[in-house]
Amino acid sequence: MLLTLVFGLGVSALGHGSMRDAEALRQQERSSAAAREIVSQVERELTRTVEAVRNAGLMVQSHDQLPRGSFVRYAQQLAVALPPISLLEWQPVVQQADRETFEREARAQGLAHYRIVEPDASQTQWSPAPVRDHYVPVLFAWPEADAPLGYNLAPDAMRMASKLQSARLGRPVASVSFPLIKRAIQGPAIKGFAISTAVKAHGPDAPEAVRGYLAAVIELPALLQAVGEQAQRAHMNLWVFEGDEPRGALLYTNRPAQQPATTGAALTLERRHTVNVAERSWSLLLQPQDAFLGRADRQAQGLLVLGLLATALLTYALWRAQRERAAAHASQETMRGERERLANVLDGTQAATWEADLIHRVYHVNTQWQRLGGHEPGSYRPGPDYHWEQDCHPEDIPRVRQALERHFKGEAERYEIEYRHRHLTRGWVWAQARGRLLARTPEGLPWIMAGTLLDIDARKAAEARILELNSTLEARVAERGAELERALEALRESREELAHADTRATLHTVMASAAHELQTPLGNSLICTQNLVDQTREFEGRLAAGDLRRSELRHFVDQVGDNASLAARNLARAAELVDRFRQVAADQGSEQRRVFDLATLVEELIDTLAPTQRRLPHRVECAIAPGIAMDSYPGPLGQVLINLINNANLHAFGPEQAGLLRIEAQPEADGVLMTVRDNGRGMDATTLKRLFEPYFSTRIGAGGTGLGMTIVDTLVRKTLGGQLAVHSEVGVGTVVTLRLPRRAPERPASNPAAS
Repeated sequence: MLLTLVFGLGVSALGHGSMRDAEALRQQERSSAAAREIVSQVERELTRTVEAVRNAGLMVQSHDQLPRGSFVRYAQQLAVALPPISLLEWQPVVQQADRETFEREARAQGLAHYRIVEPDASQTQWSPAPVRDHYVPVLFAWPEADAPLGYNLAPDAMRMASKLQSARLGRPVASVSFPLIKRAIQGPAIKGFAISTAVKAHGPDAPEAVRGYLAAVIELPALLQAVGEQAQRAHMNLWVFEGDEPRGALLYTNRPAQQPATTGAALTLERRHTVNVAERSWSLLLQPQDAFLGRADRQAQGLLVLGLLATALLTYALWRAQRERAAAHASQETMRGERERLANVLDGTQAATWEADLIHRVYHVNTQWQRLGGHEPGSYRPGPDYHWEQDCHPEDIPRVRQALERHFKGEAERYEIEYRHRHLTRGWVWAQARGRLLARTPEGLPWIMAGTLLDIDARKAAEARILELNSTLEARVAERGAELERALEALRESREELAHADTRATLHTVMASAAHELQTPLGNSLICTQNLVDQTREFEGRLAAGDLRRSELRHFVDQVGDNASLAARNLARAAELVDRFRQVAADQGSEQRRVFDLATLVEELIDTLAPTQRRLPHRVECAIAPGIAMDSYPGPLGQVLINLINNANLHAFGPEQAGLLRIEAQPEADGVLMTVRDNGRGMDATTLKRLFEPYFSTRIGAGGTGLGMTIVDTLVRKTLGGQLAVHSEVGVGTVVTLRLPRRAPERPASNPAAS
């Protein structure tokens, strides 16, 4: 601590700038972590909504004639689970010849005065739809009070686009955003969008015919309200745009009165993400708020005033950074757990489902519930005289009754229990029941309850078998796991050591080249300096003797000038080489991001390798025009090129083959297309297929480690954000193609070469 304190006092004068840099890095980490959490919550909300629409479509498809009451009950349950769904509609396809029959049947189901309508020319009133080949009217909707029942969507190209696409793709498709239309056309518009899923006719007569569309209308403010609140808590401004880029229609923002910043720190910490919304893309733009940015200046100024406490502040900053990294890691783990739970919910569509009106004794079950009891689908449905005790093993009835009573009293949030369920042929099967009370009567009595039932008979049998094997199995598993862990750790350490050795070899090559190139200018400078020393001694002797002539003085001055000029030129050349090698070595020894000219970087790299290449019969050429500016990581890019050059030296050319390795680059819209081409021996299909496998090399034991192309692939994809392709033909040569963005993505948290 004493040494740390002394060091802190010594660098207190530099603390102001250092603290600003450290806070900038922490802001990058905090903004990235906050953006990841916000994007993950958006994806979770969208996934839940899309899967709910898909399941609703399957529910409609399972009914040949969907009753209005069944649709309303399902929609009510869905609204409880997903409040952002403000409207659920069933929109059948009706042919012109069936229009009158369709309208009459709709009115028979309690939809008085139902007819197929369209907005009139003034867009303020409904009028009967004109004669068309077919119609796509709204038949059922929930809530009906706000739904435009009878509204024909067929002539509306914007609303029909997503429906027709869903019919082609066979999965839900989202529409573009639009103002929501209620039963009364006039009134304030709420922005939203629809997710439609085509409902196919089932049966041998029309297996691919579209019966209609199940559409859910989602209010964007309700869908993204929780996301906006999370962004506000993180001091982040959120804008959601339609399309792949933040230039489309604005769908949502948590700061309506503020536009995205175009300059300053907010733009530097800006994060952009694209999410998929049922075949449509949304662009998320996140920028930090002033409260997020204000901390850096305050801490830096405090550090400057309290310079004597620099060590304490540095310790606090390090501790805080570690805590924030731990919090970000914990958030990622929580998010991953939520995704896994959501996947389990979606996979649970095969479960038996039931719904019970406990007051009127009305029950609704699906076919899976019937199968669980050994009944054929449709052969049995519980009636008013049904009671759950009829299907429960007598020994389990007290436990089930107790679980229900605890849930009804509010002591348990959900009803959940495992019991033995009656089966027609198998006797009793173990089942897992889960449910929840959805509604109570005005008097507080249990009314509507729904839940699922899973067949766990196989699991119970497996548990019994597992208990028998547990005593010996645990020991064997632990022993085998320890062996595998030790082998994996040894493999990981060897791989990391080889990757670091590859980087050190690159730096050793740079150092050897620097020493070789500096030998000539420094040797010349030493000779000139020695000449100056000798001539000075001779001049001093003549001067002491007193017989110095004017011509000798002029000759001495000329010799001094010539030698000094020659030494200056050689030292300038040495300084130029030192700067060039220092830049190359700095790039290769780190992953610092900077702006550089691609041609200059490649030429300096080739110059660095020139002493080594001159000993080989083949040569390396650069054919890149100046002016291709890149904001990227020159170190990883240089390591990629050095590995490709070394691979060509080792594998492409024979010992005496005078080959050519040519590096080219062409600018593209937002990136660069680089090619590294040689005219060597090429590779066969088997070698090319295994090119990127770790530890695979045709020269193992003769200079090859088997990690060169693995490191190249990792650096190109993860660090530089590009793509890599290799084409090779035996006897012709190999072409490596790199597609790199001019602006590389943010630096990863760890060295990709080591991972």
